[in-house]
Amino acid sequence: MQFQDLAAGLKTALAPLWVVTGEEPLLMLEAADMIRSKARQEGCTEREVLNASAVWDWSKLFDACQAMSLFGDKKIVELRLASPKPGVKGAEVLSQLSQTPLEGVVVIITIPWDWSLRSAAWYKKLTAAARTVECALVSARELPAWFRERLGRLGLTAQAEAVEILSERCEGNLLAANQEVLKLYYRFGRDHHVTADDVSGSVLDVASFDAENLLEAVFGGDGAKAVRILENLRAKGEAIPSFLWAISEDIRCALRLRVLMDQGVAQAAAAERLRIFPRERKRRAMAASRRMSARKLASALMLAADIDKISKGLVVADRDSDAWIELASLASFLAR
Repeated sequence: MQFQDLAAGLKTALAPLWVVTGEEPLLMLEAADMIRSKARQEGCTEREVLNASAVWDWSKLFDACQAMSLFGDKKIVELRLASPKPGVKGAEVLSQLSQTPLEGVVVIITIPWDWSLRSAAWYKKLTAAARTVECALVSARELPAWFRERLGRLGLTAQAEAVEILSERCEGNLLAANQEVLKLYYRFGRDHHVTADDVSGSVLDVASFDAENLLEAVFGGDGAKAVRILENLRAKGEAIPSFLWAISEDIRCALRLRVLMDQGVAQAAAAERLRIFPRERKRRAMAASRRMSARKLASALMLAADIDKISKGLVVADRDSDAWIELASLASFLAR
C-alpha cells in the first residue's frame, strides 16, 4: 500500500509483520509511528529497536522476536536497516523471518529504498509475507496539497500565495518542510489564516534538489527553476560530471526521437522503437521532442560536451571558463 492508504489499512486487525520502505524519510518515520500507535492500542506494551547492517549479528532479530515480555504482554520489535543491502546473512535471516509464525510480537522493518530491492529474492519473500508501506517522494506538483493538509491538521488555513512560497522554499526537503509548518503553528497558533507575509517573514529557504529535479525543470520548460536548482547544486558542492551525463543522455534520447519523427514516424511508435527507459526519461524525451527541433537538440548536445570539457579544466573556444555559467545557459536554452 502507499503511505496515504495506511490510515485506512490500520482500521482492520493489525498484521504481525510490516515493511516500511521508500525515498521519503519523513513519511517512513510517520508510517512507523502510525503502526506503533495501532500496536499499542492492541496491547503491545514493550518495544525493542534494532539497528542492522550487513555486518550486524543477525541472530539478535530472532532473539528479540522470541523473547517474552516481562509481563506476558505483546511486544513491538523494530528493525531499522542502514542500507537496502543486508548482506548474505541478513538476506538469509529476513527470508527465514518471512516464513516464521510470529506470536505476541509486531515486527516493523524499515528499509531505505533502492531500485535493486524489487529483484532481490529476500525482499520478494519478505514483502509477500508482510504488509508493505511504500513512502514515495512528494513531487513539486503534490507539495501545495501536502502543505494544505499539514496546516489543516494544526487548525491553520493559508492563502494560495503563502502555500506557493512554502512549496518553493521547501521543495525536495520534506523533513524541513514539516518543521516550517510547525514553526508557523507555534508562532501563530490555531485558527490563524497564514498569509504570504507570514511565510516570507518566518520560513527559511530550505529547498534541496537533485539531478532528477533539474531534469524535470529543464525538459519541462521551466528555465527559472532550472537555474535555481543549479545554484542549489553548486552550493551543496555537487560535481558537474555527476549529473551532466544524465542531461546529455536525455538530450540524446530526445534527438533520436525527433529524427524519427521528422522521418514521418509517429512519436509513440518512435519511442517504442528506441526502447527509452526508465519511464521518466521516456516522458521527458517525448515532451522535449515535441517542442524542439533536431537542430536545436544537436546544438544542446554539443554545448553539453563542451561543458564536460570545461568542468575537467580544459579551455573551450568561445565558452566561459566557468562551467556553471555555461550550464545555466544550457538549461535556459533547453527550457525555452
